[in-house]
Amino acid sequence: MEEIRAVHSTLHLIFHRNKNQHRRAKWWKWLSILKRATLDFARGVKSHLATVIPRCYIAFSTVVADNQFSTLGIVLLAALARLSKITGISHQLKMQPVSKAKMIPVAKEDLGERIHRIDPVPLAPIKASKVSKVSKVSMGSKVATEEPTEKLKDGSKPTKKKKKKNAIDDLFSGLF
Repeated sequence: MEEIRAVHSTLHLIFHRNKNQHRRAKWWKWLSILKRATLDFARGVKSHLATVIPRCYIAFSTVVADNQFSTLGIVLLAALARLSKITGISHQLKMQPVSKAKMIPVAKEDLGERIHRIDPVPLAPIKASKVSKVSKVSMGSKVATEEPTEKLKDGSKPTKKKKKKNAIDDLFSGLF
């Protein structure tokens, strides 16, 4: 009886810790049933563990298959295996063959239709003497306007101001 109480304690702690996160999952119902059944069995009350253990095995194995909570599923299966060994109830499943008439047909997944994109019309090349600038219009929308580039009195383009270089610029200068 002490070992069964230890299994119930483990199940109770798992139940209490994960209740808010997993209570709507399908396997949670079987954890709840198993927890109550082990408590009843530990108290000496007639319990239906023989029917619960195989169903819990199926439910908990889905938790292991889900990679997100696989560690929780392994702990649940370990507790179930320990309980099965203590009580002598085998959790091997005896699957009854299902007739083809009872099988539900699985619909083929809809992959959709392929859409062919139309190549965009190439834009006219921009002349080198004009540069687009964005100006704000009264309603807050932006409109592109073209203005000629500025030229100095001697006919050359203005030079860009050089930034002062620091140690970080030296480190990353080879990346550009």
